[in-house]
Amino acid sequence: MSDQTETEEDAEPSRPLTEIQIFLIKLAAVTGAVFFLMVAGYLFISSQAEDLAFLKGGHAFWEKAEEKLYKLADEPDLPEPKKAKIIGALRKLAEKYRPYIDALEGPERK
Repeated sequence: MSDQTETEEDAEPSRPLTEIQIFLIKLAAVTGAVFFLMVAGYLFISSQAEDLAFLKGGHAFWEKAEEKLYKLADEPDLPEPKKAKIIGALRKLAEKYRPYIDALEGPERK
């Protein structure tokens, strides 16, 4: 028990932080958070940049478009019942919105 009282007596009473110290601690925390978010954002964008063909121009863009075209052409066709359902839905939408499209085209286009 005497050891505890000696350490308590030897310890200096802690002083409260000054305003400048509080400011510097907050500044360091905000700076660290901003730096972390910037690094995380950069790493995320750089990892996703390969998949974003619209960021590339010229040859790289057309190469990616060609690959996607071949992939789409090689996929198996939809089953007939699903095709019929999709075509029916498209016809229903066309009938529903035909008057609006005709109004946009105007009388000279008919």
